[in-house]
Amino acid sequence: MGDASLNDKETIILIHGLSDTREIWSRQISCFQNTVNVIAYDVRGFGRSPTGAANGTVRQMADDLAQLLSAMQTGPVWLVGFSMGGVIAHQFALDFENLTKGIVLIASSNKVGRAGKEYFHQRMQQVTHGGLEALATLNAGDARGCLATDDEQMIAEYQRIRGGSVSDPEGYLNACRAMLGLEDEGFSEKISSIQCPALVIAGELDPYCPPKASELIAAAIPNAELKIISNVGHCLHWEANAITNGLIARFIGVNIKNC
Repeated sequence: MGDASLNDKETIILIHGLSDTREIWSRQISCFQNTVNVIAYDVRGFGRSPTGAANGTVRQMADDLAQLLSAMQTGPVWLVGFSMGGVIAHQFALDFENLTKGIVLIASSNKVGRAGKEYFHQRMQQVTHGGLEALATLNAGDARGCLATDDEQMIAEYQRIRGGSVSDPEGYLNACRAMLGLEDEGFSEKISSIQCPALVIAGELDPYCPPKASELIAAAIPNAELKIISNVGHCLHWEANAITNGLIARFIGVNIKNC
């Protein structure tokens, strides 16, 4: 969890993506921690959060966050979700409207198409049969694919985080089931009911959640604005952290320095 002193400042919740941990938000925490309360946590099944009695739904993941906020006696908050974290932010805004000031959706999607279904099914099959060893191989390749840059140091840093994100394969499988369940729950139709302000950010070169996915989200949410950052991939909050942080700061109405 981020070093947050919960007072009268705005509070930002940072929600990571599949096979990530809260550590991916270091470039945001260092920028915002002197201006707002920043809370970064490990989603169920990743980092230090156990998988527990997981039911393979995004709704449970959103409820996990609501319980965290209740324990910390804070809210309403701003949600910043990356990839899968953006899906959790969607669901939280639907289920806990009174706790949500606004949402920032980074490189996310509101549905799983044919390619997405194939992606998750293949990885679930490989991890089911190959366990953590198979997952480590997948994560190393996906980490490189998430970055458009050829900065080997950045790629290695992200591979390290993804490589240590899961200690129980069931945590990864649970998250994959949750993502596949979006179609069954009619998620893409539900998000038009989100009433809070939304900022949708996409990377021009993102191969996993391309700009078209963000365009569909922004069109569906009544109070959404869309920003597309040029020449970056899926992990745009790493490759263009200064631009991303500036967009988030403007959206929530705070000033940041030296970011």
